[in-house]
Amino acid sequence: MSEFEFIEIPLEELDIKPTMEDEFLEARVSAEIDKVSDPEELKEAAKKLLKISILRQGAIRGLCKRLLQYETAAFQIYNTDETS
Repeated sequence: MSEFEFIEIPLEELDIKPTMEDEFLEARVSAEIDKVSDPEELKEAAKKLLKISILRQGAIRGLCKRLLQYETAAFQIYNTDETS
């Protein structure tokens, strides 16, 4: 069995800061939440935000899985070319 080199990618190198669009959306949603006076309406908004968060996490997970599949396939092709 071949050995794989473990590569660690520090999070500092990833561009995970919010975009200007994200910041505007956050400000707009925060302002709407501040306007809510009905606790039931606030609960409903919180549940919707939770659902969006979970869907986004699922999308990120799916994209990471797809990226891993592509990288694995590319590595296998590269490794096969090197050993031929």
